[in-house]
Amino acid sequence: MTQTLIPHIDLTPLFESDGARAGVIDAITDAACHSGFMTVGVTPARLDLPDDIHARLLRFFTLEADVKHDLARHKFVPANHNIYRGYFPPQSEDPTWKEGIDLGPDIAHPERALSAERNVIGHDPLRESTPRPSEAQLPGWSADISNYYVAMERLGRQIAEALAEGLGISKETMLTPFEAGNSTLRLIHYPERPSGTLEAMPAIDGEGGSRRWLVGVPHFDNGFITLLWQDQVGGLQVRTPGGSWEEVPPRENALVVNFGRLLADWSGGRIQATEHRIVGGTRSRHSIPFFFEPAVDALIETPDGAGESGYVYGDRLWARMLEFVEFQGLERFSTRMP
Repeated sequence: MTQTLIPHIDLTPLFESDGARAGVIDAITDAACHSGFMTVGVTPARLDLPDDIHARLLRFFTLEADVKHDLARHKFVPANHNIYRGYFPPQSEDPTWKEGIDLGPDIAHPERALSAERNVIGHDPLRESTPRPSEAQLPGWSADISNYYVAMERLGRQIAEALAEGLGISKETMLTPFEAGNSTLRLIHYPERPSGTLEAMPAIDGEGGSRRWLVGVPHFDNGFITLLWQDQVGGLQVRTPGGSWEEVPPRENALVVNFGRLLADWSGGRIQATEHRIVGGTRSRHSIPFFFEPAVDALIETPDGAGESGYVYGDRLWARMLEFVEFQGLERFSTRMP
């Protein structure tokens, strides 16, 4: 498929103080305002990360089922008290066929979780601490996820700062809500789907062994900026203005960046949130999105009344997260006993 919608931008000048930086800012702003998606060239070394960082993070999926069970959300394992953070298994009744774990800011900034105890009555799950495997179960993994979180948080701020400059918005207006942010690092595995369930799923394209099915339903990201690494299997597709689907091919030393609905609302529609989906089914696939998000209690005010403002970020985020299958049915505040 010919790539027509998704620009690729080398971010190297963004880290340097030379004349090329202005061109990169213009390119980021143009992508945000027109396609809502871009791929960006950036090496792990540029982010102070080892070259094999993604493989290190994905070691999570080598854990035994009982270890992942102990980290699962309350929705899937009622004996567990974590609601928003933690592991979620594939759900066979839904086309979205994936397992994963959602990791909060406490993996790098312990002070951002309200309490290490996850069974406090009435606690806000958006602020809960992240259950994770022990050092003995997965040596070095906690340090790797902390380093990756910090690197993505820093890159998210740099892209947000570039957007502010490109849109003529003060950096303070753009970046203040992200102080003590509540960003989420998610590790995802789309397993090879059991053959008995594929026939009931929507078939997308291909024939025989190259046939692909829908394994991630079309959706918009909810928040502000998503920084996504995908493996070489591919399968990410973006809806074009004409309604067709365009492949976002994997690239070495690159991330996919897209913009969420809350950022689109904040900008009064100047920035585009673009629908996307995942196709596949016969091959195991991994991806690592980082959702760069403001603080839970950040008051979102738009520049010059451009878009919707005056709401608390956590309230809007929670309402929209419930659209996704792994979050459906959750209660933000409950009276359940520990």
